[in-house]
Amino acid sequence: MHPIKSSLSFLILGLVGLIPATLWASYPVVSSLTPNGAQRGTEFTLTITGQFLEDFDSLMFYTPGFEMKKVIKAEDRKVECVVAVAADVPTGKHVLRAVTKSGISHGRQFFIGNYPNVEEKEPNNDLELAQTVGMNQTLEGVVQTEDVDYFKIPLKKGQRITLEVEGLRLGNTLFDPYIAILDSQRFEKASSDDTILHKMDGFCSWVADADGDYYILVRESSYRGSSSSRYRLHVGDFRRPEVVYPAGARAGVKTKVKFVEPGGESFEEEVAMAAEGGEDQMIFPKTQPAPASGNPFRVVAFDNALEVEPNEDRSKVAAVAFDGGIALNGVIQAPGDVDYFKVPFKKGQKLQVLGLAQSLGSPLDPVVSLYDAAGKGVASNDDGGGDRRLDSKFTFDVPADGDYFLRISDHLERGGPDYVYRLEVESAPRSVYFSSPFYTTNDSHYRQFFPVPKGGRFATLVNVTRSNVSGEFVFKAEGLPPGMKLLTPNVPKDLTSVPLLFEAAADAPHGHAVVPVKLEPADPATTVQGGVRQLFEIVRQGVVVYHTEYHDRLPVAVVDEAPFSLEILKPKAPLVADGVMELTVKATRKEGYTKPIRVLMLWKPPGISTLGERTIPEGKDEVSFTLSASGSVAAGAWNFTVLGESDGGKGRIYNASPFCEVKTEPAWITAPEIAMVAVEKGQETTVVAKLEVVKPFEGEAMARLVGMPDTVPVEPVKINKDTKDVVFTVKTTENSPLGKQSNLFVQIDVPTVEGEASIHRVANKSSVRIDAPRKVE
Repeated sequence: MHPIKSSLSFLILGLVGLIPATLWASYPVVSSLTPNGAQRGTEFTLTITGQFLEDFDSLMFYTPGFEMKKVIKAEDRKVECVVAVAADVPTGKHVLRAVTKSGISHGRQFFIGNYPNVEEKEPNNDLELAQTVGMNQTLEGVVQTEDVDYFKIPLKKGQRITLEVEGLRLGNTLFDPYIAILDSQRFEKASSDDTILHKMDGFCSWVADADGDYYILVRESSYRGSSSSRYRLHVGDFRRPEVVYPAGARAGVKTKVKFVEPGGESFEEEVAMAAEGGEDQMIFPKTQPAPASGNPFRVVAFDNALEVEPNEDRSKVAAVAFDGGIALNGVIQAPGDVDYFKVPFKKGQKLQVLGLAQSLGSPLDPVVSLYDAAGKGVASNDDGGGDRRLDSKFTFDVPADGDYFLRISDHLERGGPDYVYRLEVESAPRSVYFSSPFYTTNDSHYRQFFPVPKGGRFATLVNVTRSNVSGEFVFKAEGLPPGMKLLTPNVPKDLTSVPLLFEAAADAPHGHAVVPVKLEPADPATTVQGGVRQLFEIVRQGVVVYHTEYHDRLPVAVVDEAPFSLEILKPKAPLVADGVMELTVKATRKEGYTKPIRVLMLWKPPGISTLGERTIPEGKDEVSFTLSASGSVAAGAWNFTVLGESDGGKGRIYNASPFCEVKTEPAWITAPEIAMVAVEKGQETTVVAKLEVVKPFEGEAMARLVGMPDTVPVEPVKINKDTKDVVFTVKTTENSPLGKQSNLFVQIDVPTVEGEASIHRVANKSSVRIDAPRKVE
């Protein structure tokens, strides 16, 4: 052992022996899962590796049909448990979190497939060493640096083999897999690097042209790799559609669709969509072996209209009926193809056009334009479709009654049988949703969960986004764990953010849930309802984000009591316009807990500014935030809360304060800017602030001229409710600086009935100029 490290270890051991400190566990860390997925309808052993896992309690699943049967062992860095998956759990991506008795981990991706898992066995880095596998299996493996994995599979002539890989989607690292089907002479029969549907995760399919042994290749596309470059490769006889046409339907309506494969092969089926379930859904073929993942399918409240060829000439296009909404569906069949649709609109309609292609799995990069009957351009968009930026989106106000023409083409004038698109035209949607901001640059998951300590609270900031809807909305959180409640009542009509605060009773049992917190309108006449829409970055490298997803529910859990609690001491005096206030936060610590506590000011009302965080030092119990109000701050009563974060020795620990009401009022005293006063250095002068007492007060207030240098003493002055002019004597000395002293103001500590002072700042932006003494001639 290095001598310095040895001495340090001895010192630490000695200190541990002297200090009876307790290590408080929280915030478990999940680094990896083995396996990364499973076959539905099976039971398997899941191994979780990470940190701070010894008090593991359960798994939090976002999808019904998962059940943790038992825990085999739980250690600090490893947990083994038995999990059962119901046969009707949808294939594809799911989310789970580890829940300990003291915290909630980041979410992890977990995939469900149709086939049993087969573990890769090394060495298999050449054809001669290829691992023999069978049809309809899921291969779980890892690609190390410059590694290539080979698998051998016997095929009969005419037999289909399809590969689909989950690599980037596992969320472990930036992994770009390359897959291929080879014959015995190493010639590639089919291969895939990237796909529109799954980005860096590929799929390919081929029908064997002869009996024999064939080979499957898996590697990193640039021959990189690491211990985190894990994959799940589905090998089967399924067909792998790239896109569906039409790629959506009206809710509750049966629709005939065509599943289109790369290259243009297709097959048709009839699908029936439920009346509810959300716009973005996945569909799977029923008459063919099911692929490893579904195809995106839009479920909306209006009908489809399918293109009728020829429609490249707008003068020959028949009109499509429009009654508030329509989905225009078509295919850019060949390079250079252009499609037109004619739709009648009414003056005054505010409409949105959503041009969908790449978000549906189509290779089309849509350019969408709108023209009036005379051919004059009204609106256009190329890239602006949101998460898949190459899709299109725009809104417009209809200028006059008449027929309008929507034109769509590929940005690079490409085309083909799989260049499917969908133009959704509807009245500008009305919506409301809330989400939390990212709290760190490189970790979108940080503090995006709610581990609520027994007898304590957890809080976060939520931003509310409204589109074409206003008014007050009320939070509804059904299905919370026993003993937990949501303390935030509502979102007032004029606010765009509020603190979301959960509380757990001291005797609440450990428990967890994934809760769809809703926003319901306070006005019964408003029909729009909202909820959570939280963005997570799943794979990120530097400033580039490769894979994201949205969650519509909040992960909450009742966890162990925290070793500290926080309270905001309620101010007795109001915060007035242009005034300041010291807001004190007091910590109560468990015996022996002395760690620093980072105190986060999550939210402040409009017109109030303060530092975003302060730290209660080790062993101390208080810290203060200075609240500054603008001159336009609205009068009201505001609920403040702070979140405490501390290192308990085995992870982060959280506890939030209860709500504390802070009142804001108009200023009791006002005064305009003081006209600039000039004084020679070494002389004295008077500065007069002209006061207007808007709200009379009892007793005497103390007024101070603030902002002058220390070398220019100015004595405070007592005033009362009848004072009209407050006069300050400014004395300069030979040490006083020359020049203009700007941004002066008068601070007045006004006594209140409750015994605290309401601190006013008036006569803002005043100034005094100190001149050099005049020379005597």
